Amino acid sequence: MKLTLQKVANVLLKYPSTKDDDKQLCVYYWHEQLIAEGKDPSKLDVPDFFLMYTYGVLTDAQTITRLRRKLQMERPQFRGKKWAEKQAKQEKVKQDLGYEQKVDK
Repeated sequence: MKLTLQKVANVLLKYPSTKDDDKQLCVYYWHEQLIAEGKDPSKLDVPDFFLMYTYGVLTDAQTITRLRRKLQMERPQFRGKKWAEKQAKQEKVKQDLGYEQKVDK
């Protein structure tokens, strides 16, 4: 998992737009992963990509995005432009979802 965390960190720093866009993050991550495995991403067809993803050859998107959230929570250099906006809205969302309400027993 540490190696995957480091790879996510590298992508976030190399492609700053990925700090605010999980889809871009995953695409750039997979692109880098395929190159590291000696494959040419431009020559990979869609069915092959689907098979590689399905059978775990490519890192799961949920793992990539979970590690991005972890990095952003712990280290400011991995935060994008939208991070502060999301944090500012967090309390209102909690209230809207009823997390602040006490339950009577």
